[in-house]
Amino acid sequence: MSAADTYPIVLACGIARFDRVPPWAWLATHVGEGMHYYKRIRAALNEAGFSAHHTLVDWAGPVEKRAKDLGGEVDSVLALTGRSQVHIIAHSMGGLDARWMIAKLGYAAKVSSLTTIGTPHHGTQAADWCVTNRKRSRWLIARLLRIGLDVTGLYDLTTEAAAERNDALEALERNNGVVYRTWGGQATLWPTFIVLKPTYLVLRYRYDEPLNDGLVPLRSARWKHEYFQGALPWDHLNQIGWWAPSRLSAGDFSPRRFERDVREFYVRIARDVAKGEG
Repeated sequence: MSAADTYPIVLACGIARFDRVPPWAWLATHVGEGMHYYKRIRAALNEAGFSAHHTLVDWAGPVEKRAKDLGGEVDSVLALTGRSQVHIIAHSMGGLDARWMIAKLGYAAKVSSLTTIGTPHHGTQAADWCVTNRKRSRWLIARLLRIGLDVTGLYDLTTEAAAERNDALEALERNNGVVYRTWGGQATLWPTFIVLKPTYLVLRYRYDEPLNDGLVPLRSARWKHEYFQGALPWDHLNQIGWWAPSRLSAGDFSPRRFERDVREFYVRIARDVAKGEG
C-alpha cells in the first residue's frame, strides 16, 4: 500500500498554541509552515505521500469544547478526502481532546489510530502548581475570563482532572477498535527551552519527577504500558520540530539536522500506523 492510499493524517495541537498569538499568527499565515506550531511537519508528511492536515480548535478552553471542535475538523477532512477513517497524531493536550472526541462524541468508527506525543494522560503537576498553589495564576485566569479569553483548559491538565477523566473514559476506550500509541519526552535541564526550564525544575525537584519534558512527566505521557512506544530525548517544544540554542549543550549544533530528524520521526509514525489499516 502506498502512502497516498492510506487514511489521512490529522495533526491535533496542544493548549494555547503560540502560532495563533499576534504577531506570530501573521508570520504563520504569511511565512508558512516554518512558523507553524507543527514546524514543517505537515509538509514533510505530504512530501512523503501522505494526506496530512492541520486542525483548528479552541485556543485554551476545556477538553470538552476542544474535542467538539476537533470532531468538526475530522469530519471536514473525511469529507475532503472521501475516506472513512483518519489517523490522529496529537501533541500535548491535543491527545486529551482526541481521546474525549473518540470516546464521548462517538468518533471511534472514524478514527483508525491515535498516537500521542507528550500528552499528560495522567495530568501534570505543572498545572497543579499553577492553578492550585499560585494565587497570582488564579487571579490571572479570572481576569482573562472577564475579557472573554477562556483559558480554563488549564484545569483539565491537572492530575485530579486527569484521574476523573480516565475513570470516565476507561470503559468507553476498552475494545473500541482504535489503536492507541504513546510517546513521551525525557529531557535534561540545559538543552531544554528557556521558557520550560522553570516548570522542568518544578517537576523534577518539587514533585520528584526527574523524567519530564519541561511540562509533562514521562510517566503521564506513557498513559498505559501496552501503548507506550518509547521516550524521546526532546523537550515539549522540540517534539513539534522546534530547535533552541540551548540544545548546543546536548551537542545538537545543527538546527536543520535536528528539525529534519523530528520530521522524519513523524513520517515513521505515519508509516507505522498505516501498516495497521484494514
